[in-house]
Amino acid sequence: MATAARDSTGLRRLVVAAALVAVGVITIAIVRAEPDLALTGDSDAALAAELAAAAVVVGAALATWRAGVVFPVLLAATALAWLTAEWNSPHAGAAFTLGLVLYAAWPALLAAAALRGLDERPLDRPSIVLLAASSGVSIVLLGLASALVFDPDAQGCLQCPANLLLVTDAPGLGHSLAQAGLAATAVWATAFVALATVRIVGASPARRRWSAPVLFPAAVAVALFAVDAIHGLDRGFLSNDSTDRALRLAEAGALALVAAGVALARWRTRRTRAALARLVLDIGAAPAPGELRSWLAESLGDPSLELLHRMDSGEWVDAEGRHADVTSEAERETTLVRAHGETVLAVIHRPGLLDDPALVSELVTTARLALEHESLHAARRARLEELRASRARLVAAADAKRRELERDLHDGAQQRLVAIALAIRLARRQVAADDPLLDARLGEAEDGVRAAVVQLRDVAHGLFPTVLADEGLRAALDELSEQTPRLMPRSLPGGRFPESVESAAYFAAVESLRLTERDVTVDGFAEGGRLRLMIDTGTTLDGALTQIRDRVGAVGGTVAVADGELRLEMPCES
Repeated sequence: MATAARDSTGLRRLVVAAALVAVGVITIAIVRAEPDLALTGDSDAALAAELAAAAVVVGAALATWRAGVVFPVLLAATALAWLTAEWNSPHAGAAFTLGLVLYAAWPALLAAAALRGLDERPLDRPSIVLLAASSGVSIVLLGLASALVFDPDAQGCLQCPANLLLVTDAPGLGHSLAQAGLAATAVWATAFVALATVRIVGASPARRRWSAPVLFPAAVAVALFAVDAIHGLDRGFLSNDSTDRALRLAEAGALALVAAGVALARWRTRRTRAALARLVLDIGAAPAPGELRSWLAESLGDPSLELLHRMDSGEWVDAEGRHADVTSEAERETTLVRAHGETVLAVIHRPGLLDDPALVSELVTTARLALEHESLHAARRARLEELRASRARLVAAADAKRRELERDLHDGAQQRLVAIALAIRLARRQVAADDPLLDARLGEAEDGVRAAVVQLRDVAHGLFPTVLADEGLRAALDELSEQTPRLMPRSLPGGRFPESVESAAYFAAVESLRLTERDVTVDGFAEGGRLRLMIDTGTTLDGALTQIRDRVGAVGGTVAVADGELRLEMPCES
């Protein structure tokens, strides 16, 4: 299918090139037969300039020709219509009628091509109205309507071929139609120049660099034709006096500049392609994923550039898999990149950076593999981040449940047992004061209840120590060392850390005590938004660290083991 499309495009290019050759040969023959009547006069150099302008415009059209693209079609039609303006001549033969209809068509076609642009910009309402008016004036009013009432023989042109569209000879009506058409040409041409100016001035720098090289010379060419129309308004037709010839040559120069603008855009596209090709090579040599953003930022000259990847769920994540929102801020813009008909990437950048459609197109075409690789990496990181977040939620829920149980034991069962112990003591004083045996039994019961209170307090403390929630990690480890002398907290950072981090660190210390019978020392410090703990157990714990790794990993931390020492590192920024 792709080969068939390329073959079809090549055939159409060949047809356009053949049409240019045919129209050029006919134009040369007509001008040579009666050079005094040519729009550029009897100068061979002027004729060569006229033909060269058409040739470079067709060349620009062929260079940008792609299936389904309108701009090159309009540009090629402009060049052919530009030459057919010479066919309105007595020696045009069968082409005479076509020259009558199309002599003023090229400015309207050029305006349509310029407003459409290389980026195939959809036409807005003002553009549609303007192009409808220009076509009506140039082809219908000046061309078709005037031809219907023009009889060359009746108006003294005995050498002119027959007008195949003649309905009736009406010289007065024909003159009025021509004058109205020339006046209307000046109006729509002025409107086009104004619209082009607004677009150029109002465009972002990147889009201006893309559109102005074509839009500006097109506006100049149309404006020159409007000046010629005003010049011929009294006589009712365009002629070839010295002013007309000078304007015709100026129009040829403007058309050549349109072609040069297309060439400039193609050069920029190739330069962009080369830069992105180098970017892909650089990315291919990059040792780690996640570096596409920095490479693009450097290549496009925007250090603040950010990339967001769209997941299958429709959510957006950055290169590290963190969820993000696609929003446009006052000093930032968001460009959505599509591939295979789907939005896959959002580029957040400084205003105007990616207004150049060629840049976005080449970004997708040239760096597609790198983008897909980066998207897969982001998706993997997103899944890992979701897994970590899920683990963190489970740990947080478990800690919350432990705190709830600790409060229930402290405020419920423990308080009831204390009340029972007080009631037993009161009974000993009031009832068993004169009965030593009963007093002894009640004493044993009181001691048992108080022992149960101590044990219950230990259970509650093991579920979740109150001091950890109230005073932080250092205070909790100090209290734990009082209950378990084998734990020896040494240099520990003061201050508070996120609850999940403090809980994970405390759990690691408790679990280390459980896994060894030796003394356990704890050192730590906080630096650069990270809490680092060194837990020395004096023995090898490699095979028994799953729970510690899971607990620390749930808060985004890591656990390393070296010579019986656990090295924990966790993010501690609130």
